[in-house]
Parts: sequence; C-alpha cells; structure tokens
Amino acid sequence: MRDIPDHPIVRAMEETGFPDRKEPPPPVCPVCGRECDTFYTSSWWHEVVGCDQCITSGDATVED
Repeated sequence: MRDIPDHPIVRAMEETGFPDRKEPPPPVCPVCGRECDTFYTSSWWHEVVGCDQCITSGDATVED
C-alpha cells in the first residue's frame, strides 16, 4: 500500500486549525473600530449600527 502524504493545507488544518497556520484577525466594529464579539444590525436595511462595545440598552418602559 502506498503512503501518500496529506496535502500541506490538510496538515496545517490538523496542526493549527487554520489553512495558512495563522489565526485570522479578530472582528472589528465598523462603527467604533474596537474588537467585538457581536455586531448589531438594523432590522430593515441589515446594516451594522454598532457592536457589543458601543451599543447600550435601556428599559423601554421607563420614561425620562
């Protein structure tokens, strides 16, 4: 039986989890420019309006 080596990308994926052996950069918010975990989008146009770093929430039942 022949011992055929794996393709270099397959080996890299097995060793590091990334095809080029480099971890991709973290996501950056297009609004505030900070690293973030979650983008928030408008429900109508689906454009990014902020992230978990620059959007705050409030109680909708409280009047100012």
